[in-house]
Amino acid sequence: MSLRSERLREVLRGPGCLPAAPIFDPLSARIAEVSGWRVCKLAGSVAKATELCLPDGVPLSNATDIVEICRRINRVIETSLMVDVDDAGETPLQVYRLVRDLEEVDVAAIEIEDNLVPRELGSAEGRHSQLIPTDEQVDKLKTALAARRDASTVIIARTSALSELPLPDALRRIEAYAGSGVDALMLPGIAPKTRSLIEAVHEVTDLPLCVVGLTQEMIEDRGYLERNAVRIRYFGQPVYGMAVKTIHDSLEHLKAGGRLEELDSLRAKPELLNAITRSGELAAWSRAHPFSS
Repeated sequence: MSLRSERLREVLRGPGCLPAAPIFDPLSARIAEVSGWRVCKLAGSVAKATELCLPDGVPLSNATDIVEICRRINRVIETSLMVDVDDAGETPLQVYRLVRDLEEVDVAAIEIEDNLVPRELGSAEGRHSQLIPTDEQVDKLKTALAARRDASTVIIARTSALSELPLPDALRRIEAYAGSGVDALMLPGIAPKTRSLIEAVHEVTDLPLCVVGLTQEMIEDRGYLERNAVRIRYFGQPVYGMAVKTIHDSLEHLKAGGRLEELDSLRAKPELLNAITRSGELAAWSRAHPFSS
């Protein structure tokens, strides 16, 4: 049984609603862990951007790419990692392999969406409005569940149905996903009707919910989140954009002849750098285990 997965299951069992750190690589994940975050979330789109410098809609990435970045992230953190794997594959065997591979690198939760994945360059526009047929998606979720070697691995069904279908149709789809046996639901893109839609979903399933884009008012309404089983909240990917801008602007400043000391406010202090690299921990370990002379 995976300790990372079990810790995440404790969060999903509640009480409370925990924020997930929007990380994008091993360094950002390690910073999140040093800062005390209990859960990290890696989105498929930002993984493609970080690893391959590609937009989400260009079909040049594969399952191996996402497994490898998860391997490197979990090499440097103990925090529970949730990962978005798009549709997880076109065939049952592809889903089987991806789940097994992600379990091998100790991913705590695998999030499978019901949108079509682009198959050719330029076909991504509007893909989130193109939903995989309900029966097909239910079969895919059941396949992912059956593929697990570790029953503690969390399988999350992500659906865009609430933003793309009439509410009764969306709720029927969500009920079908819940009936597949998944451990949680992820609801993206439901603003500005977030509150009413969460309530509607909770009426048809008791599954824990992960939601993108809660307002500050909702975050502070702990009773509402508890009553409606909202257990994890996502932020999208703001940290990736902030990191890109900071690096870009710093390099532009130096390239233009700007003074290095003018960037001092953007630089991490030695204490933070040492915490990220575990300098003190590794030095103590080396002293405790010296080579014999």
